[in-house]
Amino acid sequence: MVTVHPRLILLSSLAGLAVLLLAFRFDPARPHARLMRRCTLGLMLLFAWNALPLPHLGINPLSAWLAGTLGAPGLGLLAVLAQLP
Repeated sequence: MVTVHPRLILLSSLAGLAVLLLAFRFDPARPHARLMRRCTLGLMLLFAWNALPLPHLGINPLSAWLAGTLGAPGLGLLAVLAQLP
């Protein structure tokens, strides 16, 4: 069984929040700023999803981008894809 330490979750969440705050300082019209904001938002959504007693979703740049771009439907899509054999 895997144990998750609450301090690790808190540290990861605070680091993601710091990056999200830095992303809001960028000009939103720039493509790299929008990409960074979406990836950070997706990372926070994935952390929140994995903190709940739901099926675990892997965290990588592609899943963070997908969750940040699509929002809740993206999380649902990732959950369905995680259940495939």
